[in-house]
Amino acid sequence: MKLPDKSKKILATLGCLLVLTIGYIWFYFNKVNEVDYPVDMVYLWVNGHDEEWQKKKEFWQAQYGKLSDNAVNKARFRQFDELKYSLRSIEKNLPWLRYIFIVTDNQTPEWLNTNHPKIKMVNHTDIFPESALPTFNSVAIETRLPYIDELAEHFLFANDDNYVRVPLNKSFFFDAKGNPNVFVKFKKKTSDKNMWLSQIKKAHELVASKYPLDYAVTPSHNIDAYRKSYFLDTINEFKEEFYKTTHSKFRQPTDVQRIIVSLTDNMKNRTNIFDKSDYRHFPPTCNKAFSLISRDFSTLDEEMPCLFCLNDFEGKTDREILITLKILEYLFPEKSTFEK
Repeated sequence: MKLPDKSKKILATLGCLLVLTIGYIWFYFNKVNEVDYPVDMVYLWVNGHDEEWQKKKEFWQAQYGKLSDNAVNKARFRQFDELKYSLRSIEKNLPWLRYIFIVTDNQTPEWLNTNHPKIKMVNHTDIFPESALPTFNSVAIETRLPYIDELAEHFLFANDDNYVRVPLNKSFFFDAKGNPNVFVKFKKKTSDKNMWLSQIKKAHELVASKYPLDYAVTPSHNIDAYRKSYFLDTINEFKEEFYKTTHSKFRQPTDVQRIIVSLTDNMKNRTNIFDKSDYRHFPPTCNKAFSLISRDFSTLDEEMPCLFCLNDFEGKTDREILITLKILEYLFPEKSTFEK
């Protein structure tokens, strides 16, 4: 059946409108919603193999007496160049980052190009009061993130075992208003089954003491987004608890986990909290990792989420470390400009 010329014109017009509509939707979500302010990245890094650092840790550990193994286990402090691969992943997939701050106890990775214009080294002495040093507690160090000199209002925080698999826009981490997108796992209730969960529970209890917090979460052990001013607001709101955590030289169950910032902001309608189901860990001890390591990794990249963590942990064997490095070398083989 042959269509009349008038019908052809109508269909052509509708087709053009459809194309324009699709184009507008794409533009809106990819351009209008794309933030244009500077965003920085902050890492914590320690070289637990440094003999001078080890002596200092042993001295202060003796002053504290018996501490939880969770607080002093070697896995808390060792490094096997995970940071190198994490930096490779962000140079490739987050090229819009302005500065990359690496917070250390006056240590520097041997392979790091500290002359790179994006790299800024931060010593503990730059951000801590003298009364709180030295510290061997990453939870304490996290309480001092917003005191980093030159840090942008919008920043990301990562551990050295966090990685970005695919190119992501700033709008993945911040909404159009500049508020952080926070990825968590929703729970029926908080738990104190281990030290980390106890710290999270403490954060929930503090927020619930001031706001109608009616849900529970565990944070994603991955790259988190923050606003510096919001972080400082939370510190001022819970001054005593932050002071105690800042001065806690080794991890304690009573330390306040940084999820308190996101929970407080959410109560003030300043953050967006999402389920982290698509941003899961990829622990190298699971059967999936071992089966992948035994073949040519051909499906590995397809099976990884946008963000992932190859977590270090207590009891990790040399073989498991080797597997981790092989996975990282496979995923991020190209040397970054952050390397010498």
